[in-house]
Amino acid sequence: MIMPHRILTIAMAATLLALAPCGVSAGPDAQPEHHETPSANTGSHDDSAHKSSHNFTDHWVKTLSGDQRTHVDMMHLALDRELVILKAQEELAQKQVNTLVARDNAPGKMINTKLDELMGIKKQILSARYNHILEMRAILTPAQRISYDMETLGFSGVK
Repeated sequence: MIMPHRILTIAMAATLLALAPCGVSAGPDAQPEHHETPSANTGSHDDSAHKSSHNFTDHWVKTLSGDQRTHVDMMHLALDRELVILKAQEELAQKQVNTLVARDNAPGKMINTKLDELMGIKKQILSARYNHILEMRAILTPAQRISYDMETLGFSGVK
C-alpha cells in the first residue's frame, strides 16, 4: 500500500510535469514567428505595448503633435467636467433605488420610475464617452487612427 504522503508527492510531480512548457526553442534568442521584425515601411514594433494585437504602428499617443496634445487635453478636461456631474447624479439615483427597494411594501411604480431615471443618466454617460471617441478620431491623422482604433476595438466597454 502506498503511503498518503507518497501519493501527494507523486500527484505534485505529475502536476509540475503537466504544467512544464513543452515547446522546443531554436535557441535562446529565437522569437516566435509572429514577432518577426516588421519591414521598414510599417513602423516600429514596441513589445511593451504589444498586448494581443499585431499592430506594428507607433502608439497614437507617442505621435501626437504639440497642438494635438493641447487639443486632446482640452477635450479630456471637458469630458471630465461633464462626467463628474453625471457620475454624481448616477450615484445618487442608484442610492435612491437601493433605499426604495429596502422599504417594506416597496412601491414598484416608484422604483421603476427611479430606474428609468438611472438608466437615462447611464445613457448620457455612455453618449458623452462615445462622442468623445468620435471627437478624438476627428483630430487624429489617418496613421494615428490605426493605433487608436485598435485600442478602441479592444475595449470591453467604455468605463
